[in-house]
Amino acid sequence: MSSARDKLLGQFRELVVERLEKIGKNLMKLEGGPDPEAGKAALRELHGLKGEARMMGFADINTLVHEMEELVRAAEKGGYALQPQSADALLVASDAVTVLSGAGQGAPVELPRLLEWLKQRTEAERQLNPGGPAPAAPAAQQQGTVIVPSPPAEQEEKTGKVASPSQGQAQPQPRPSMPAPPPSRPSPEPKETQGGVRISQQSLETLTSSVTSLLQRNRRRELVAGRQLRLSRELSQLHRMAEDLGAPGAALATRLQKAKEVAAELQRDGKLLANEELRDLTQLSEEVQAMRMLPLAVLFEPYPRMVRDLAKELGKEVELSVEGEDTRVDRSVLEALKDPLMHLVRNALDHGLEPREERMDSNKSPRGHLTLAARREGERLLLRVEDDGRGLDPQKLRNVAVRKGLLQPAEAAALSDDAARDLIFLAGFSSKDSATDLSGRGVGLDVVRVRMVSLGGEVTVESDVGKGSAFEVRVPVSLTVAPLLFVEVGDERLCITASNVDRAMKVDPAVTRELAGRPAIAVDDTLIPFASISSILGAAPERPPTEGELVLVVKGRGQSAAIAVDRVLEERVQAVLPLKGVLSGFAHLSGATALADGTLAMVLSAAHLVATAQGQKARLSGAHSRVAEVKRRRIMVVDDSPLTRELLSSLLEAVGFEIINANDGAEALDRLGREAVDLVVTDLEMPRMDGLELTRRLKSHPTLSSLPVVIVTTRGSEADKKRGMEAGADGYVTKGDLVRQDLVDVVSRLLV
Repeated sequence: MSSARDKLLGQFRELVVERLEKIGKNLMKLEGGPDPEAGKAALRELHGLKGEARMMGFADINTLVHEMEELVRAAEKGGYALQPQSADALLVASDAVTVLSGAGQGAPVELPRLLEWLKQRTEAERQLNPGGPAPAAPAAQQQGTVIVPSPPAEQEEKTGKVASPSQGQAQPQPRPSMPAPPPSRPSPEPKETQGGVRISQQSLETLTSSVTSLLQRNRRRELVAGRQLRLSRELSQLHRMAEDLGAPGAALATRLQKAKEVAAELQRDGKLLANEELRDLTQLSEEVQAMRMLPLAVLFEPYPRMVRDLAKELGKEVELSVEGEDTRVDRSVLEALKDPLMHLVRNALDHGLEPREERMDSNKSPRGHLTLAARREGERLLLRVEDDGRGLDPQKLRNVAVRKGLLQPAEAAALSDDAARDLIFLAGFSSKDSATDLSGRGVGLDVVRVRMVSLGGEVTVESDVGKGSAFEVRVPVSLTVAPLLFVEVGDERLCITASNVDRAMKVDPAVTRELAGRPAIAVDDTLIPFASISSILGAAPERPPTEGELVLVVKGRGQSAAIAVDRVLEERVQAVLPLKGVLSGFAHLSGATALADGTLAMVLSAAHLVATAQGQKARLSGAHSRVAEVKRRRIMVVDDSPLTRELLSSLLEAVGFEIINANDGAEALDRLGREAVDLVVTDLEMPRMDGLELTRRLKSHPTLSSLPVVIVTTRGSEADKKRGMEAGADGYVTKGDLVRQDLVDVVSRLLV
């Protein structure tokens, strides 16, 4: 019986949340003026909620919703238009229903005072709309059947206060200066359950991960099929050689012919099965991705109420417009946008929009306008938060930067207006002398930009003084899959999100220029800065472009740059793995993706590439400060790939280790004979001397045998790990695990 009751109670609470969302939206429409359809819709939801509360034994909710019904009915003659005080009472009552039902947490409820407030507002609405419907019988006198006779224990514990008039007080009734904030509720799930079933976020994440793994295995089958084809060709070659032997080789030729046929058949069948599997997996992957997509209405749902309440708290009149609610994005993107969007909206209400008197003095409408708009741009989401408020004054921002010591006067004066407006994204920057509880204390828009960059996106601002500001957020529609452009730089395969690449082109000497002392090229009559990925990652010095060099025109933060690469390999939709641990702190990386051979390709941040080319960020090699006064543990990184060596070195330097490098095992042994280190991190496959041989020699060395060795490689099979451990390695980390397992943890544990 208890489990059945709990199930019914859970369903009831879900219905409470859904009905109150609809009721709240309609009430705010009625506060704006007559709307018979909204009034009837609110009454339908209230009536349904009252009946469900009675059936579940929630007597207090039944009584409270009855009075809410009466208040809405009292405004029927006026098209259900509600006075602001009545809307306040109804919204506070809605919050009380959430608390009483256990569907959310909030201020405790003092029911008698709240009921008296609703009754007084009902009488006030009847005086404004004489001839309206007669009061219905009190809820306690209405007949009905109660399925679950006893209310849950939570209801009996709800006592406290909600701002409302004192009992028995005549009009004009007191009302709270600001309604209490709405209770916290669980994030709404999509309501599209007709003909389907709900699926939990955890189950969906597990399903997504499984499908991604299966697709990865299917791509490995392609490599297997390639090896089978090579085997078939090798057998064909051996068959021809056996035939050339004449009679002595006849029997062998016959056996080789059969083996060749079997190998060819295996290759054909394997290819056919792999293609069929890929087709089914692709369809399954598309279905899973569709399941992950939610409309932005889920994200926008609380904003009408929130904007209304916060505007009242600030003494402002604000009209909110919402566009693009049907735009669909991945659940993880929607979740990641919640806090940044909240910050932008609060910032617009607090800093951007003016009070009524100030707007009227500026010949503006007394009511400010705030717009939330969304739309798809290919595989990216554009989210725009726009207000018609004061706007950003570039000169004022320059002055603030100088006053706070962020810039010298000459540096501030040299900034363009766009660059001056971009100052608001600096940590600790605020154009207000005092912080407020609404927009934050010491928390600026820098947190929004940092979060967007971590998602592989960007945030920009446009503004006209006296006319308003518009913040634009661009992020991938999905964080799980994205179209990636694979490029080759040296021996490394790297990726850039394809939507950030405008074009690929060869450098013509006639278009090479200089821009602010930096190399640049002209693209469509516009000068954009030039940089190579190698120089950005610190693997090569900065240099000018060369004739015929391949460059990508990369877009980020509303700007562009020409980024040199050695080769463009392909564009492919791939699963993007999030970076965790220390790697998540590297601004030049936005993720990683697994390749068919099991290795990882790092996804570079387009925003960071452009900012570095513009000279706004330092090259990677100079990005990490060194603490000279503290004696640090010394680590040797051994790898024949310059970029991998730089990545591992930067990763370890970032947490305070001192690094020395070696190109292969032979160089490492030579340097270890002359220089002392505390630990060695080595690749497995290298020329001259590989990682296994280096490990064996170190472990058999008379003075270096106690030196810890960690092997970092793309080979992650159990057999490979066993070989490494048998050679004497103290730790074994696959490069694919660098995004899931922190190398620093392994190193730190060995150095304890």
